[in-house]
Amino acid sequence: MKDREASRAGATEAAGMNVVQFFKLIMKHKPAAWLIAAAVLLGIGETALSLAIPLLTRDMVEELSASSLRAATIFVLGAVFLTQTAMSGFSVYTMSYIGQYVISGLRGEVWGRVLKLPIPFFDRNSSGETMSRVTNDTNVIKDFIVGHVISFLGGIISVVGGVILLLTIDWRLTLLMLVAVPAALLILWPLGSRMFKVSKAMQDETALFQGDLGRVLSDIRLVKASLAEPLEKRQGSFRIARLFQFGLQEAKIVSIVSPLMMSVMLLILVMLIGYGGVRVAQGSLSGGELVAIILYMFQIVMPFTQMASFFTQFQKAMGASGRLQELLDEHPEQYAHADTAEHHAYEASSAATKQPIEFVDVGFGYTPDRGLLQSLSLRIEPGQMTAFVGPSGTGKTTLFSLIERFYEPSSGFIKYGEHPIADMPLEAWRGRIAYVSQDSPMMAGTIRHNLTYGLDLTDEVRLREAIGQANLTSFLSSLPEGFETEVGERGVKLSGGQRQRLGIARAILRDPDILLLDEATAHLDSESERLVQEALQALMQGRTTLVIAHRLSTIRGADRIVVLEKGEVTGQGTHAELMESHELYNKLVQQQFVADI
Repeated sequence: MKDREASRAGATEAAGMNVVQFFKLIMKHKPAAWLIAAAVLLGIGETALSLAIPLLTRDMVEELSASSLRAATIFVLGAVFLTQTAMSGFSVYTMSYIGQYVISGLRGEVWGRVLKLPIPFFDRNSSGETMSRVTNDTNVIKDFIVGHVISFLGGIISVVGGVILLLTIDWRLTLLMLVAVPAALLILWPLGSRMFKVSKAMQDETALFQGDLGRVLSDIRLVKASLAEPLEKRQGSFRIARLFQFGLQEAKIVSIVSPLMMSVMLLILVMLIGYGGVRVAQGSLSGGELVAIILYMFQIVMPFTQMASFFTQFQKAMGASGRLQELLDEHPEQYAHADTAEHHAYEASSAATKQPIEFVDVGFGYTPDRGLLQSLSLRIEPGQMTAFVGPSGTGKTTLFSLIERFYEPSSGFIKYGEHPIADMPLEAWRGRIAYVSQDSPMMAGTIRHNLTYGLDLTDEVRLREAIGQANLTSFLSSLPEGFETEVGERGVKLSGGQRQRLGIARAILRDPDILLLDEATAHLDSESERLVQEALQALMQGRTTLVIAHRLSTIRGADRIVVLEKGEVTGQGTHAELMESHELYNKLVQQQFVADI
């Protein structure tokens, strides 16, 4: 586990150092050029006006000293203040809009990529870590754009402009400041570098903690049924303690940087006031000029500190963009839209008649060193019911996953008619299939939402027909809100049998060419099973139906029964033929017969 986290952190750090990659990722989602120009101009205008304030203040002080304060001076100073404040507000809002716009586009791209990633990606990565990439990492980039880009550009202008204006006022005090400020920043620079490392480590640890949180919450019933609360509490406490330690490290650095920065500023201020006071007493510097110099000092020192923060945040943003780019670099499943030539060619070639499904020397394993299917060859005739039996772990469910193209064979291929299914438009192929598993999954939402999930269907008559065929009419009638009843997260408000029958109704609505049933009546009582079997018999008419059978009594009438052992087909035929010719099948039937008694 630690090695995996360390390698992931190393890869992330390497990815985060690519500056070109970062800007390329950001520029893909930039808003209109005029909006960016407006934000930059507003920032420059605000900075330029702020540079004028010390000069106006100098004039006001000198006029006050001479008891000749003019109303025009006060008016101009007030107008500059108000204009600078207004421009600052517009600049902040415009830059915030740009940041939100960029992140909205980036999140849309990442979310679209996540939805199209193949199942093996989700086997390798926890849902919590993926969530952290989409939310936390994009927030880091947003905070950088909104809070640091314009202030950085304005800071450069403020420093350069301030130094130029200071040189025109008094070059000696300017030289004193230019020596003191960089010297102070050189002292603070190592602390800023250390802060970046600590912040990055905290960011990575937060992602791991969120991954643990998502894992536990998604399987909370397993946690409680396994009495695993103490184990998960220890794991969570370890993560929390790590976050606490990183938080303390950040606090230690801040506790040094903040007082040190304040002391440096006060020291520079004391030096300027002391030396400037002497110059004022000597008559070589006016009081108004000293006030202007002090104001410019703050306008120069503060941007320097902001620049240090800018580079720290920039490194964090690049680290976040590196993690996002790793996700975007994952190869998605290949979809072809319904209006493409590829889609139309496939539909024209295969829509007229139902086609056989053929496995040709298919090999597959979830890991390279552990094969599950071994050169499996099998032909499934169209319009027939084909059942798969065999001991657990022989690859029955894997066959369904390969047919649905959740995984690709490591060797061989699967054909539908004359076409390898890997060459067919993915959405068109999956649109031909309906799958009903042992524990039909439900999405949080209403019964209607779950029945029509992924379908453009609002026909109330068809919904009620499907409900009737799945033996759910009485259940639905007993619900005050009917189709609008909430099923809860993962369908927790429904019984296993109710979820199963809703899954069957959903399959009926899809009107598939290929029907995949993983013991679809496993959770039903005898009467419900009889009624649903009748509905399934009607649904299976004219369709290619594949059934994974755990209760062999349910597949006696199958057109063909395929026996799988250690990833290979060791026998196929009707129930009667296998009872006479296949020892394992005969043994399985006898065992279940004794168990049922």
